[in-house]
Amino acid sequence: MIDQKNTIIGVVLAVVLVFILGMVIPFVGGIIALIIAGIVVGYLVNNSLKTGAMHGTLVGFLTGVIYIFVAYAYSGFSREIVGGLIIIYLVLIPVYILLGFGGGIIGAVIKARQKKEPLPDEVSKTENSKKDEEKKDEN
Repeated sequence: MIDQKNTIIGVVLAVVLVFILGMVIPFVGGIIALIIAGIVVGYLVNNSLKTGAMHGTLVGFLTGVIYIFVAYAYSGFSREIVGGLIIIYLVLIPVYILLGFGGGIIGAVIKARQKKEPLPDEVSKTENSKKDEEKKDEN
């Protein structure tokens, strides 16, 4: 299930950071902004690695779509720029999706490590040691 509140927080954060960091650091700013927004969303949803990655991907996709619409509106809804926007859309959206995906994974890992709990996809060492102790007690 998608956590809509945290996804909206991540999209707003990403859009703001893309425009602010994009002005300060033209190419690298957008990359950093998407990774930061993905980390925030992955951290906030804190269910599992897969959930963090899914929400980060969603943030990347929605940010790319909003970025394209803003660029189209900024151009005055010109017909001449539509072809260029389609090409940019085909390149920009997959890059934003991958950056959000990576940030979501990083955020989920940070949250799991902070809680001192293993990720749901991992087997913890403490569980294995408890099972070993139970076997020793039975003998």
